[in-house]
Amino acid sequence: MINEPINLSFENFQTAWLEVVKLLSNSQWEVRNLVVQIKNPAAINQEFHKRITDFAQTVQLLGPKHVAYTIFPHTLYRNKGNSTNLFNAYNRAKGVYDKLHKRVHDWGTYFRRMTYYKGNDGPVNQLGNIIDAIKKRNNRSKAAYTMVIQKPGGETIRPLGGPCLNYVAVQIDSDSSRQMTLGLLAVYRNHDFLERAYGNYWGLCNLLTFLANEVNGIAGPLTCISSRAYVEGCKTAIKKLVGEL
Repeated sequence: MINEPINLSFENFQTAWLEVVKLLSNSQWEVRNLVVQIKNPAAINQEFHKRITDFAQTVQLLGPKHVAYTIFPHTLYRNKGNSTNLFNAYNRAKGVYDKLHKRVHDWGTYFRRMTYYKGNDGPVNQLGNIIDAIKKRNNRSKAAYTMVIQKPGGETIRPLGGPCLNYVAVQIDSDSSRQMTLGLLAVYRNHDFLERAYGNYWGLCNLLTFLANEVNGIAGPLTCISSRAYVEGCKTAIKKLVGEL
């Protein structure tokens, strides 16, 4: 059954993930048209984070940092200090992407698609273009800045093995009386709340914080739309975990 939209709002990404998993456990582990807003992208509880990291290791899932890094490499940014150095370190020949991403025949990472999207006229740094446009334009549009992740063709009909995050939009609220606030809207076709969604939320929050920092703005809300949200494995283990958190 394709349900009506479910609209939820939470203060931080950890509570968002926790409450969605509870919702899924009461909905036969699958819902459609899930809209989640996270108000404070910088908030993180380290004790909670450790519990999730330990759980992932125990049941042999990808860890939160591994997943989040595919969207935004926060440690690399902290070490490099600005977007120019970050993009160069990640995308240059034999750089971070080449070292971390050994599998030649899959589609890559979300951050790679945001910063090195291979089009007909060569690679495009979508994220860098957005940062430059926001900095340079006197009139900042509220809804002009978007990034596409999928490539037309096979990726748009592939059941598995393609990008699940399809589209990211940067939202701006700005007037002369106050500092510019940035929001982020992300759309997932398929969203795995066992192994991926916690790290996805964290990575998107880090991406939003990065953007705000680079354009001297304030990080506002993250809104994430999941066309399908689900849990397929380790249902007993994850239900026990969320009951203890």
